[in-house]
Amino acid sequence: MALDVFISYAIADKLTADAACAALEAEGIRCWIAPRDVLPGMDYAEAIIEAIEKARGMLLIFSSNANRSNQVKREVERAVHHGIPIIPFRIEDVPPNRALEYFISAPHWLDALTPPLEQHLKHLASTIRMLLSRTEVGSEASTAQSRSEVIYPVHQARRRDRRVNRPISPEPGLDPPMFLGPAISFLRTFNQIRAALRLAYR
Repeated sequence: MALDVFISYAIADKLTADAACAALEAEGIRCWIAPRDVLPGMDYAEAIIEAIEKARGMLLIFSSNANRSNQVKREVERAVHHGIPIIPFRIEDVPPNRALEYFISAPHWLDALTPPLEQHLKHLASTIRMLLSRTEVGSEASTAQSRSEVIYPVHQARRRDRRVNRPISPEPGLDPPMFLGPAISFLRTFNQIRAALRLAYR
């Protein structure tokens, strides 16, 4: 399943996490949140790791509860490990502890300290949508460049070699003269022999 956002939260903040999930999904942003999206019979930790790896971003519901949660710390660490952007959504005016500060000191924070929460959720949804659109554009550009490098490696090498006026070393299996050379030499020899025989029998 395609996945946009993994939602990380402490169990004590489940109501806020569920509200954030509903607001994002109402805007067409695909979310993964536990325990809702853990498949029956699947190992809980395995399901979380798999979802983080598939996500394009992580929404962290940050509070004093998240500060105390070892589960949140592990999820954030996995997101950083996989290079997934983290969006901290602060619902309580507390600084992150040292374990979390190590991972989330750099990202821009979104504050939801004053009511109503719905107003902050709308801003959150628009921010995440903007982030996802930027990562999508960057991903498409990277994919296009990779395809160009795969499809046209020889042509690119030839262009580079012409610029520096250096002969090209043909790659096995790609340059026709490499496998046609012996056949061409044989045909030339055969034609020379046939011409000599014609002269001898005139």
